[in-house]
Amino acid sequence: MKEVLRISTMAAMFLLLILLLPVAPAAAQAGDPPDKSIDISGSGTCGASGFFRFAKDVGSDYKNFFSKETAIWYGAGLAGAGLIHIADDDIREGLLDSVDPESAALKVGNVYGNLAFQFPLALGWWAAGHAFGSTQAAEAGRDLLRAQINAASWTYVFKYTVRRERPNGEPRSFPSGHVSATFATAMVLQEHYGWKVGVPFFLGAGYTAFVRINDDKHWASDVVFGAAVGLASARTVTLHLRKHKVTLVPFAVPGGGGIALLQRN
Repeated sequence: MKEVLRISTMAAMFLLLILLLPVAPAAAQAGDPPDKSIDISGSGTCGASGFFRFAKDVGSDYKNFFSKETAIWYGAGLAGAGLIHIADDDIREGLLDSVDPESAALKVGNVYGNLAFQFPLALGWWAAGHAFGSTQAAEAGRDLLRAQINAASWTYVFKYTVRRERPNGEPRSFPSGHVSATFATAMVLQEHYGWKVGVPFFLGAGYTAFVRINDDKHWASDVVFGAAVGLASARTVTLHLRKHKVTLVPFAVPGGGGIALLQRN
């Protein structure tokens, strides 16, 4: 398992390099020197004040949980889990050990969904963004960390409230924490980078869901609601991305004109 974790971590770091290297030259051309410190605030300040800003944003994420959009995500998740629950036993029998649970590929799926991997991935993305001078990557990493905190919190609230037994007899099955974590990551990256980055991570999240059922760790309904928790958390922490609208405004100058991009709050 340690070897699998090491390989998975190396793969994650390699992926970060691939995604972030193209933005480094752009930052240099713009005359912005790379900021190698980790900006906790997301507004250009570091240190204690930045930590309190981050803590304030995490607190606002819990407040924003109570919203119409979140209700829709959780409502859809509960409805989906309820329907799938009818077929939980059949799905378990069909998928249980359909792939050797000791295979390296399935172990990677379990490691990828573990919070011990997802939290460092978020921090690494954040730090790499600063190291390469990419504001977009730094903000994405910051939102990844907020999403993991939010998703993990609500996941364990449900786990200890519902107290559903896992198919293998272990406690706290509903919802799947591995799945909520990976779907949170996928949605945050889709919000920041679009589907070109989102699709691979959604495929990884779906694979993790399959692995958790195959390993007899979760019922299918657990992973369905876990996905809803992750998606809702990610949409909550990226609310700021959807609050800003960009408008094209034509303008005239002596001898010509042009178009300006204006951001509306």
